[in-house]
Amino acid sequence: MSMSPRHPVDPVDDRAEAPAPESPSRRRFVRNVGLGAAALGAVAVTGSALTGTAAAQTAAAEPPDLDTADVSLVQFLQSVSLAGKEGLTTASRKPGVTSQVAEDLRVIARHHGDQATALAALLPTDEPATVANPRLLAQLEGQIDGAGDEAALLAVLLEFEEQVAATMLQAMQDADSWVVAAAVASVLPVVGQQAAALGSMAGTPIGDWLPAFGSTDGALSPTAYPAR
Repeated sequence: MSMSPRHPVDPVDDRAEAPAPESPSRRRFVRNVGLGAAALGAVAVTGSALTGTAAAQTAAAEPPDLDTADVSLVQFLQSVSLAGKEGLTTASRKPGVTSQVAEDLRVIARHHGDQATALAALLPTDEPATVANPRLLAQLEGQIDGAGDEAALLAVLLEFEEQVAATMLQAMQDADSWVVAAAVASVLPVVGQQAAALGSMAGTPIGDWLPAFGSTDGALSPTAYPAR
């Protein structure tokens, strides 16, 4: 939009009433859009996309030649995604969770699994398989178990997804190789869409889960949450 004086802006009426509270139907719409966008984004971070990025560095479809720091970073991110897969699956089975929310949580869990699989394409073939981050998973499952109702559960999961999004953003800054940075850049918007869907499902104000700018606040660190 032009900011030229030739396009004057009408003055804002300070007496205008505040917008009405968000309706349940609007929350469902935003949730479904968020999950649908995440599903489309998940396609971009599975199989061909990240494998193609990695293969671009080599003549054959082989993992890229990463330094030790980047290998450790990818293993850490993969362990976080696997913890998300297991944690969200556990949450979907918690007694008292409605069927629609349970299905939505299973969708997000599958996305985390897809992200973990895609990140694995960047790792050397002789590296041992990465498992769900043990400390993070124990912490998440403890919070899930302690959630007294569905609203409390969704609040726990929203905080987790926001932590994962901050972690991915931090990883983009920490990566040495553009291949790793590009892979994480493909994952990051999907995680953000998952957080948005959870925020809408929880009925929290849109400004709480759709900030104007991404932040690394709350990012998980490999030191505090070692992959093994």
